[in-house]
Amino acid sequence: MEMNQLIRFPASDPVQHHAALTPRARADLLIEQVERLAEEAAAASLPRVTSAAFVRRVIAARAARRRYFNAELFADPAWDMLLELYALDCEQRRTSVSKLAVAVGVPATTALRWLDRLHGDRLIEREADPLDGRRVWVGLTNEGQTAMRAYLEQLATGTMPI
Repeated sequence: MEMNQLIRFPASDPVQHHAALTPRARADLLIEQVERLAEEAAAASLPRVTSAAFVRRVIAARAARRRYFNAELFADPAWDMLLELYALDCEQRRTSVSKLAVAVGVPATTALRWLDRLHGDRLIEREADPLDGRRVWVGLTNEGQTAMRAYLEQLATGTMPI
């Protein structure tokens, strides 16, 4: 039997039913099973960063700081907007500029200023509402989605401190 050849056994008792295997082959089977189970357990324990629930927990943690510190210490409208837009993207929803400003708790003028910057950085896109000329839809670009997902995945795995 070649070393890289895999043997599949019934799930009931994969090692004991194959007494004909050498001790090394049985040990290799056990190691393979343990590694597979460890990978499954690790994947199950990680929060899904593509879920709105995970992003909403990040947003709530940021908001909780206001109970302990002056809110102006942590004013970061651009980041709050990116988090909200990512959560909405996970929920497959969109929002208008005015609703985004309300959601992140900033005046419309502040939101517009930051949206201009985020648009210039190609992280968000804007689209005029064809049914209402006063409304502009806003969402993440593919580049914005990719950057947010990569950051949140690193945050979720615990490889980066908050």
